[in-house]
Amino acid sequence: MRRSVSPVRERDVKILIRDLLAARGFVVFRRNVVGTRIVEYKGRRRAIHGETRGSSDFYGWHRQTGRHIEVEVKVPGKEPSPWQEAWLEMCRGSGAIAFWADSVEECERQLTECG
Repeated sequence: MRRSVSPVRERDVKILIRDLLAARGFVVFRRNVVGTRIVEYKGRRRAIHGETRGSSDFYGWHRQTGRHIEVEVKVPGKEPSPWQEAWLEMCRGSGAIAFWADSVEECERQLTECG
């Protein structure tokens, strides 16, 4: 059976959301979440650990308030994993603006709700 492919790529949604966040006064950085990798350096094998499982795609702060933000980006029709939901909940519990969005409109709605 063939999987349906979204006509929208996550990469494109990330670019649009990053631009919206910047326009709304946020400084944001892209986080690449990868598992542990084994690499060889100077003849020795080493474990390189990535970010915490479930970490959001974007993190940063608001230029005027300094408030921390975490945003997980999905393509339309997809939802965050349980690990990603837990990460966002932990961030919200610490006072951060934290949500997931699958479009610029959803990101705008979430920002408006967060104040």
